[in-house]
Amino acid sequence: MACVLVTEIMDPSGTSIIKDAGHDVIEGWTLSADELGARYPDIDAIMVRTNKIPADMMAQMPNLKIVSKHGVGCDNIDVTYARANNIAVAIAVDANADSVAEHTLMFMLMLAKNPREMDRVVREDYSLRKATKAVDIGARTVLVVGYGRIGTRVARLCATFGMTVLIHDTKFTGAETKIDGFEVVHDIDEALRRTDVLTVHIPLTNQTASLFGHDKLHMMPAGSYVVNCARGGIIDETAIRDLTQSGHLAGAAFDVFSHEPILPDNPILAAKNTLLSAHTAAFTTEGLERMASQAGQNICDHMNGTLCEDNIYKLEAFSGT
Repeated sequence: MACVLVTEIMDPSGTSIIKDAGHDVIEGWTLSADELGARYPDIDAIMVRTNKIPADMMAQMPNLKIVSKHGVGCDNIDVTYARANNIAVAIAVDANADSVAEHTLMFMLMLAKNPREMDRVVREDYSLRKATKAVDIGARTVLVVGYGRIGTRVARLCATFGMTVLIHDTKFTGAETKIDGFEVVHDIDEALRRTDVLTVHIPLTNQTASLFGHDKLHMMPAGSYVVNCARGGIIDETAIRDLTQSGHLAGAAFDVFSHEPILPDNPILAAKNTLLSAHTAAFTTEGLERMASQAGQNICDHMNGTLCEDNIYKLEAFSGT
């Protein structure tokens, strides 16, 4: 029997799986910091959503065997420390992929079709209907950066709308020309010059932080769009403000930010034609249940010695999420 710390309130399916397997659950949010600290020596596993799991916290848990993430991004976990101390880090592999991919396409469609302005015209001044502007995404070229679980789904959805799909991921060796029928572009600068819509689906690492700043975004054709449903900090928020205000970018949509909750002085709040959501792309009824269930099951499987290798977090420099 293991002692499992659940750090935050999540869909109850995850804790139900853990309890049904005979393990004890500590509901971390119900305890004071001192009360929780007193339980650290007992903890064998952690199930975490967005709370920080730093090295100094894990160092106080001599029996800790696994940290299981409710999701796939592990930038809130000190993965380096965990690996050095034989602590597994597991992810809910495919649990949020469909939800995030749909959210990404929702952003693209809203940027292209401008439904907020159309709704305003109906409610306030119907005579302005001829002045509303929209474009067809099917006539556009999209660059999907990161061809992993989410990126592959986004590429397929974009193709369904008739978009020309380019894909880029450093896991490709350089010899590929097409994957799944999509053109592989190895030179990111070349790809950007051909791109009307940029969408990123890569983890935040030292290599990807501020990967897309003023210089790279300015390579995109005038009137392009940028979407980030991956991690804040991959796309420079100041560049988004500047390039939307100048008109070079027609708009942008972000679900994630360099600091969360977003700070009042974040430059993206001053960007033009920008859609924002509060890191909620995966927050569908189905997605939340899948993430909690997978996170709980990963703990049980690890305790049984049956955790699938695919569910272990792999910290790669630039591989798609």
